[in-house]
Amino acid sequence: MESRKSVKAALGLLALLTAASFAQAAEPIQLKNPFSIDEVKWVKEVGNSSVKGKVFLKLPDGQYKGCAGFNIELLPVAKYSSERIFNVYGNNEQGQILLKDNPPKFTPDPKEYHELLIKGQCNEKDEFLFANVKSGDYYLMAFIIWDAKVDAKPAKDGGAVMKRIHVKENATLEVLSKN
Repeated sequence: MESRKSVKAALGLLALLTAASFAQAAEPIQLKNPFSIDEVKWVKEVGNSSVKGKVFLKLPDGQYKGCAGFNIELLPVAKYSSERIFNVYGNNEQGQILLKDNPPKFTPDPKEYHELLIKGQCNEKDEFLFANVKSGDYYLMAFIIWDAKVDAKPAKDGGAVMKRIHVKENATLEVLSKN
């Protein structure tokens, strides 16, 4: 009888520790660098360059899913965006994260961060094109996320792909992102 109580107590403690660790994982990451509109407002200026290419997300089974029909963005490189990118991908050059890996949330998370960028969408051939882009450094971001079912319940699947790029004045940059 005493050993059953010990087992129940140990299981209860394990459940509490597990719940606490999940609660900690869900806490937003406090960023050190403040978001500065002045550092990124140039992204909305009309430029004379273009960026085109293809993006693919590597799935857990080793297959690739293209960006056809999914959103893609050019996010200007800045102290704030670089800190966020590093916390998601572990580097600032190239990577991907799957939704099943529980991407982090951030604080502060100003709405301007999500608005001062260039948005687009990939076509049916997994291709994208951004025209009239201002020269500069960007994070190319593709969000390949679709509706799925987990245990017969609606859920989301997929993830995001990131690649840092440099757009030169009056040039066309061709990008292939396939991790």
